[in-house]
Amino acid sequence: LAGTSLFDHSSVNKLVRHVLQEHDGDKLRNAARAAQAPTAPAATAAATPDRDSGAAGRSVQPEPARAQAGPAAPGPIAIVGMSGPQSPDLQALWAHLAGGHEVTEPISRWKVDASTLPDGTQVCPRGGFLSDIDQFDPLFFNISGTEANFMDPQHRLLLESSWHALEDAGYAGESIAGARCGVYMGFNGGDYGDLLYGQPSLPPHAMWGNAASVLSARIAYYLDLQGPAITLDTACSSSLVAVHLACQGLWTLAGGVWIQCTPGFLISSSRAGMLSPTGQCRAFGAGADGFVPSEGVGVVVLKRLQDALDAGDHIYGVIRGSAINQDGASNGITAPSAAAQERLQRHVYDSFGIDASRLQMIEAHGTGTILGDPIEASALTRSLRHYTDRKGFCAIGSIKTNIGHTGAAAGVAGLIKVLLSLQHRQIPPSLHFDQPNPHIAFADSPLTVNTRLKHWDAPAAGARLAAVSSFGLSGTNAHVVIEEAPPAAAAANPAQPTLLVLSGYREDDLPAQVAALAEHLERNPALELAAAGYTLARGRRHHRHRLALVAGDAADAAAELRRWLA
Repeated sequence: LAGTSLFDHSSVNKLVRHVLQEHDGDKLRNAARAAQAPTAPAATAAATPDRDSGAAGRSVQPEPARAQAGPAAPGPIAIVGMSGPQSPDLQALWAHLAGGHEVTEPISRWKVDASTLPDGTQVCPRGGFLSDIDQFDPLFFNISGTEANFMDPQHRLLLESSWHALEDAGYAGESIAGARCGVYMGFNGGDYGDLLYGQPSLPPHAMWGNAASVLSARIAYYLDLQGPAITLDTACSSSLVAVHLACQGLWTLAGGVWIQCTPGFLISSSRAGMLSPTGQCRAFGAGADGFVPSEGVGVVVLKRLQDALDAGDHIYGVIRGSAINQDGASNGITAPSAAAQERLQRHVYDSFGIDASRLQMIEAHGTGTILGDPIEASALTRSLRHYTDRKGFCAIGSIKTNIGHTGAAAGVAGLIKVLLSLQHRQIPPSLHFDQPNPHIAFADSPLTVNTRLKHWDAPAAGARLAAVSSFGLSGTNAHVVIEEAPPAAAAANPAQPTLLVLSGYREDDLPAQVAALAEHLERNPALELAAAGYTLARGRRHHRHRLALVAGDAADAAAELRRWLA
């Protein structure tokens, strides 16, 4: 009997029914009848309604996903832009993932007085903290300096990240203003307000500058987006839940943010035994002792696939299916449930017609806890075994081993890792895995922990396929299946002279824009310059400090830009 079974079944009756169903029930029933009095309840428990089961003879194991009444499942969703979650840019993040780098560091933002903690409390010594969270350019967004001072840094960074994601998609500035673009953002609250209380006089900006509801509304307001603006909190699963809800109503921005302004979370989660006292997240490993706190912000831009294809958008990947559910009455309000996770995964595969045996990569929630990891691995194993008997075909890993646990941004961080992996056709290593967790039977599982950078081979049939899981302390779970983007259409026109336009808000911003474009063109010499020129002209806001040039191809353009910089 797996140790995780005790957390799947919240009463003795439910556990007995599980044992009878899964472990040669006929023999066990006969043994029970022979050993106990005729009136013993063991033989009848599985057929007697009670407050736990709610139905006679009903198994507590996940039922096959059934088609639900209501609207048909939406069509595929394209991810056409993204930003985050922790590195300066996506190229730097991929370099860390591909290189197997851990980017956490010793915690220096606060000094925690050990004498104030209960005896035996070990505070995690490392974390993944963002630099310059106090830096913000309010005038770029037409925000006053006073208001910016009293805004939670999470509001500031998410506004910046949303802008970067729209730029990445080619829809920043006038091309998005006034659009029915929704904003769905995951948010676990903030502690910036704790630093403000006690000041002699707080302006009214402090009230809405720290309000959860204003987090997403601020993005809609300053970018003039006129779809729904929703802030949601399901704990660690918030940003992936936001992605799922965003798929229900497109155009859409979705993402999440988590910044820690005080040591409150570090201390309380250390006391709760959630954080690693050794400062490393060892997902699915025998030495798993908790996760490492981190910070992050991530945003993705979603469009219906056909709309993206019609517009000629660059597509990072395609959401083939997504769903969310709740653990319900699990064995403790914060304890994860393998049964609920399995129900969710199979519901996604069955509802969207996804062949789960084609999955080659799963970005797990993977918090590196001795209980949570076996529960997650058990659910995934049972889900995949429902569709195939193959073993060791699906690589599993967790970005938390690289950057730590980014709270409300954890799900979108995992999603971005998958999208970068699809883009580079490589599966990066999951770190700190020496020996497998003893409660996970990897030898008999469809799963294998990937510990080295490896080429992502194309399947014999169909496109590369991956999944992302995110599970919240709240019991709300999210699971999303991502397929690689369809092949880009060949350039309609041969290389020809192309106008490139760049601009900066301030004079010293322009050289930075020029250097970034030159580097991008040098990295991608085969880039279709006409497409880049179109994006620069139509998908960017134009500021007063400007540069324009004409070039025939990427190499020519990069050389011209370098000459201007010199």
